[in-house]
Amino acid sequence: MLSAVVHVGEPAPLGGGLEPAVVAHLHGGGIPRFVAYEVRSDGNLERVPGAYAPDPGEEPPHPVTDLLVALYPEGSVAGQRLEVLSTKAEANAGVGLRERVFASDTDRETPGYGRHFEARSQLEAHPYEAAVAVGVLPGIDDAMRRAIEANLERLDAPVRRFEPVG
Repeated sequence: MLSAVVHVGEPAPLGGGLEPAVVAHLHGGGIPRFVAYEVRSDGNLERVPGAYAPDPGEEPPHPVTDLLVALYPEGSVAGQRLEVLSTKAEANAGVGLRERVFASDTDRETPGYGRHFEARSQLEAHPYEAAVAVGVLPGIDDAMRRAIEANLERLDAPVRRFEPVG
């Protein structure tokens, strides 16, 4: 069941919209997981391999931060640093930050955790200039809703909200 959507991209040149570069859908039930897509230049979606199962009980929670690190680090003023951290993670642990997040292998004891932790910290410590739009749907797990909201409060980003229709 679709529980939430996250769009990330550049603010539209006119008006209040955004031109999405990536889209992530949170599917609830069982183990909630994000499935992500890159928006190609022709407007079609290309699926990012794997799925991300955020831990809503993590303190502090990072469901949106992890999506930004993995899918659109260039939206941050620290984007170049995030790319360097991903390259270092790949060299040292055999997996870049995108692959790490979308393999849902985000535990402390797993290879590359240090670079992943540093990337989260860098992204949350610097302004995120790309637009982030988030919508939660009725039926989303309360713990996941709280985790998303708590994470959004820590981001220095232009966040927009989707409201369910109907």
